[in-house]
Amino acid sequence: MPAAPDRSDRAAPLVTLETLFGGFGALACLLIFVGVLKSLPGVASAPIDITPVLLGLTLLHLAFALVSRRIVLAPALPVLFLLHACFALLAITSAGTSPGREIVPDKLRDVVLVAPVMMAIGAAVAADATAFRRFLLAAKLLGPAMGGFIAAAFALGLVNVIVQFGGRGSVQTQRVQYQLANLLIALAASAYAVAVLRTRGPARLGNAAMTGLLAFAALIPGGRSGFIGLCLTVVVTPCLYLWHRGRRRLALALAVGLAAALALGVATLFASAQFASGLRTVERLTQGDGEGGGRMALWQAAFALVGGNGFWGVGFGGYTPAAGWGVTREYYPHNLFIESMVELGLPGLLLFSGIWLTAWGGWLRAAARLATDAKGAEQWAATAGFGLIMLIYVSVSTDLGNPLMWFALGLLAGCGGASWSRWQPASPPPSG
Repeated sequence: MPAAPDRSDRAAPLVTLETLFGGFGALACLLIFVGVLKSLPGVASAPIDITPVLLGLTLLHLAFALVSRRIVLAPALPVLFLLHACFALLAITSAGTSPGREIVPDKLRDVVLVAPVMMAIGAAVAADATAFRRFLLAAKLLGPAMGGFIAAAFALGLVNVIVQFGGRGSVQTQRVQYQLANLLIALAASAYAVAVLRTRGPARLGNAAMTGLLAFAALIPGGRSGFIGLCLTVVVTPCLYLWHRGRRRLALALAVGLAAALALGVATLFASAQFASGLRTVERLTQGDGEGGGRMALWQAAFALVGGNGFWGVGFGGYTPAAGWGVTREYYPHNLFIESMVELGLPGLLLFSGIWLTAWGGWLRAAARLATDAKGAEQWAATAGFGLIMLIYVSVSTDLGNPLMWFALGLLAGCGGASWSRWQPASPPPSG
């Protein structure tokens, strides 16, 4: 009787549960930056909306993760979801007396239903090392693709022709899409800045060049918060990477050096009006476009409403009509902490601030839970970089229904979680 064949040297399968779930991180990146994809020629005018397709695929992967993986939640996540539930309940109860009846249904849907789903997606990406690496890889591919496309269009003098921010949409849609473009470019730049430290030789030079290309590309679309976020994160993220790896003196020295070099570069750029011509971000930062004054008017109206509506605010979704701006969501206060205070009063401000503090507290606690190797340090630093980008963004733009913000909160609070397959033998990660 012939002996059984030895199967110990069989080739590993091309597709495993780990690689399949790793695709979840890439899908999550595409989902949150779907507005950037819609800026490309052909996509903006496509006969179908790709957002529901990406959302369906992402939720399918999330359901697969819940069934197939053992997940250790980061300690901050239950608190985050509890605070969000209280915030959502407050929004629901205050909506009944809100003057913004036309605004309330869509905004409630975004805050009550979409927000927890996006937080869960962010937490699931944070809990799985493979998914997070795929998320970051997707950003590192999509960011240069979009950034290179914009830069090439600028070099050819076609940036206003082939970069179709907004497609056939409104001016507000256009603003949102160029903001998203710069947020994506900032995330990718921070990832490449960390990669400079992780690599050597030609690879290090390539990562440094890519960081520079992305910084230039961020000068073109016009998204000021994204550009400021990029300037901050390309300094902070590499330093946090070194800090987590125990090289703290080098981290501090690098922070000083990068900040000085960045300040010199930005000052030189802003001082050269001829070179800055056509760079929409620089023009909006130096010359303005009326939006700065518009924000001041929105903030002044918000504080006037706070003073006149007492402890509970004007009601969820009620800022725009109460301030006399009509019944559109376009004229939100452009600061989510102010928006929470004016619409939901002091309880809303405290709950929303608590949500952010809990998320950042989860990230800080993850420093003791994540490994101090290159991969663990990269996740800890890159998560903080994305969180900083979003914190700047929500301080000067967007409204409470923005799904990107809720995803970032889940990613921050979920940092330090862990997951492994139920069906493949593996030792569970330490709970720290």
